[in-house]
Amino acid sequence: MDMKVNRLSRNRKRILAIQIGLTTVLGVVVFQIVHIQGAYGKGLLNKQSQVVDVTKPLMAQRGAILDSSGSRLAYDVPSYFVDIKTIDFHSYATAAAKVLAPMLGTSSTQLLSLFQSNNKWIQLPSTVMEPEKVALQNAFNQHKWAPNAKSIQWSADITFTPTEQRYYPYGSFAANALGYISTSGVSVGGIEQEYNKLLAGTNGVVSYKQDAYGFPLPSTEKVLKPAHAGDNIQLTLNGSIQGFVENQMNSLVNQFHPDHAAIIVANPTTGAILAMASAPTFNPNSYWTASAKSFENWAVSSTFEPGSTFKPVVLAAALATHSIALNQTFQSGQITVAGATIHDWNYWGWGKLTFQQALEKSSNVGFATIAGRLGWPNLLHYLQAFGFDKPTGINLPNEASSILFPPSQRGPVQLATSGFGQGISVTPLQQIQAIGALANGGKLMRPYIVSKITSPSGKVIQQYRPTVENPHVVPPQIARTVSHVMVLDVSGKSGIDTIAQIPGYEVAAKSGTAQVPGPNGQFYTNRFITSFIAFAPANNPKVEVYVTVDWPKVALSKTWGSTVAGPFERAIMQYCLQYDHIAPNTLPATSSTSVAKGHVKYVVIPNIIGSTSQNASLRLQQLGLNPSMIGVSGNVTKQWPAPGTKIEKGSRVIGLMQRVGVGNKVAMPNLSGLPMMDADSILSALSLSPSLHGAGYVVKQSISAGSKVAVGTVVSITGAP
Repeated sequence: MDMKVNRLSRNRKRILAIQIGLTTVLGVVVFQIVHIQGAYGKGLLNKQSQVVDVTKPLMAQRGAILDSSGSRLAYDVPSYFVDIKTIDFHSYATAAAKVLAPMLGTSSTQLLSLFQSNNKWIQLPSTVMEPEKVALQNAFNQHKWAPNAKSIQWSADITFTPTEQRYYPYGSFAANALGYISTSGVSVGGIEQEYNKLLAGTNGVVSYKQDAYGFPLPSTEKVLKPAHAGDNIQLTLNGSIQGFVENQMNSLVNQFHPDHAAIIVANPTTGAILAMASAPTFNPNSYWTASAKSFENWAVSSTFEPGSTFKPVVLAAALATHSIALNQTFQSGQITVAGATIHDWNYWGWGKLTFQQALEKSSNVGFATIAGRLGWPNLLHYLQAFGFDKPTGINLPNEASSILFPPSQRGPVQLATSGFGQGISVTPLQQIQAIGALANGGKLMRPYIVSKITSPSGKVIQQYRPTVENPHVVPPQIARTVSHVMVLDVSGKSGIDTIAQIPGYEVAAKSGTAQVPGPNGQFYTNRFITSFIAFAPANNPKVEVYVTVDWPKVALSKTWGSTVAGPFERAIMQYCLQYDHIAPNTLPATSSTSVAKGHVKYVVIPNIIGSTSQNASLRLQQLGLNPSMIGVSGNVTKQWPAPGTKIEKGSRVIGLMQRVGVGNKVAMPNLSGLPMMDADSILSALSLSPSLHGAGYVVKQSISAGSKVAVGTVVSITGAP
């Protein structure tokens, strides 16, 4: 009994001690609450009630750059700034860099240097788009570089901040003409720089209220000034021709490894630039990986000695001033001018030649003689008339101008060498403008690469039209005569530029091979600029092609414009003639709907926009065409090819109906055989996301025709020439 009493007494004492302890702790807590409330409560209450007015810019969407058919070459897409917490990477930096570098298109070495910095967080130097974001998120969730470090919350070590990024869907396609937008938002080169103000639009201003901790207060946002999206710039560049030119340039570079090269395709009657390519080039989506020389548009901003491609200009000037007659003769081989001996490329010459044969044989002696008879005053007058005294005025930045002999150096030797394109420097664009004047009956046109500017709603703000710089450079008969001699250079018995021959077409052409002056004024013995210029059909020119190649790596015995640049000019010319459906050995097409060209019937596509799909299909079928309507109902809103295009009977014409799908599903069209540019436009019009691989015509699509796909689905299409 006593033991029970003692045990009960001890329990009561223990309970009492616990109660006293709890009371003491509670008292301390209450005291602290009262103390904090008294000392800091008013300040905390004031801080909580603080509201700050904030204003920030409302960024405008940058306008798109389009090719001649309306396909987007540059536009803004959603992207993300990426911040990575590097404190957890110290033990895994090397492994993580190897895993993440391929996802970011960078080297593991560059990424490793960022991970090993002393900063707790680092931001990647470039933004990423949605596919890269997803890949990065998966990598951090799966912690592939540290499979045994599962205790680290890797997914919390990466954050994504939404922004906009300039996107070039075809990579290096026409990059030197387009330019690029830097990661800091600066427009550099090309159309991006030239039309930056119009493309950029106008930023707006938004205001909102936030608390003292920086959190925005709900329902307080107010737009003080709305943002206005930038205008769209549509170019004269033909996507299909540009794609073929890019492929030819790649082949040229792989074969000859030149210091640099340029290719221009133009319409000589209007001055419109149909294609423009430079090498080396760059990918605007990752411009920071390119060398400095890759950003130069060699077609516009570089000068070079044109060599023999300059001879048609000199011949036209001499004929216009009656300085020579084509049937007059001279002794080829060599000539001495003021103590300097000038040789023909064929050292011994060909004996006596006429001045017509001087162009066909590309005789330097003949053109030194012609220049001597022409004289400096006449030569300078016609250099100015042909546009060599100033930049062409094309709507691109950083255009260079020709370099002519200053008055103090205009002696007889300089006059003689100018006659065959040595000692003066011109740009490729000036050269194509000048020869284009001969193709155009003596009328000099200003080259242009922008066709129109439209507002975000599609309203035409400015339409660019052909501009005549000089209506009468030489009389039309003189231009036709020189063109005829250029044709003989290709097809005549005496001509040396037979590489330009295309069966069934009269091609006017001239090759050029010029030595390159060194820093001491002497010419390099192993460095040449080879070039080739041509237009066709000679009697009604529609296409002009110029290829220039600086320092091709090839044996000296093969360093000629006709052997280096000529094959590429011919391939491009042939492609353009076929693309434009210019039939061989026929007169210019008439305005009738169906035109017979050789043994093939071509049809001018009517405008079916606004028609019902039934009426449009019936009309196309009556013309012998194969209609293909995309969508479920409504009138036709777009068509491919564009109205007025000449195509072969039996060809497919695609119409896009007003209602393209049911709900968020659309039917996948058959893109096989379509130009990549058209396929891109069609997928974009269907609100699908095209992923392009290659160039030319579609040979493969990732989703089969007829499949029902959700809006926004990525569709991969592969092209081949």
